[in-house]
Amino acid sequence: MTGARTVVLALLLALGVAVVDRGLVGLVEASGARNQPAVILVMLLSAFLGLLTAVLARALRLPGAVAPTALVVGWIAIPVLLGAVPGQATQLFAGDARLGATESVALVVAVVSAAITLAVSGRAD
Repeated sequence: MTGARTVVLALLLALGVAVVDRGLVGLVEASGARNQPAVILVMLLSAFLGLLTAVLARALRLPGAVAPTALVVGWIAIPVLLGAVPGQATQLFAGDARLGATESVALVVAVVSAAITLAVSGRAD
C-alpha cells in the first residue's frame, strides 16, 4: 500500500503544483511587470514553489525524488491533461507541453530549489 500511497500523493502534489504555477504566472502577468522584472518575479516565485513542494513531500513522508518529479509533471503533463477535460474551470489551468524560455528557467529554478531544500534537510532519499 505504500507504493500506491506515494503515487496518489505525488499526483495530488503535481496537480497542486500545476494550479499554483498557473496562478503565479497569472499573478505576475496581472502585476504588469515587463520583460526582466517579470522573469525575476517568476523565478523568485518558482523558487518558493520548489521549496514548498520539497517541504510538503518531506512532511507527507514521501521519498525525496517525489518533489522534483511532482514539479516536472505538474509543470508539463498536468496542464496538458487538464486541457483535455472540457470545461471552463479546467481551461483556466490548461496549457500545452511546450515551455517557453521563462517557464523553462522557472522550472529549473524550482527543481534546484527543491533539491537544495531536500539536501539541507539531510534526507534526500
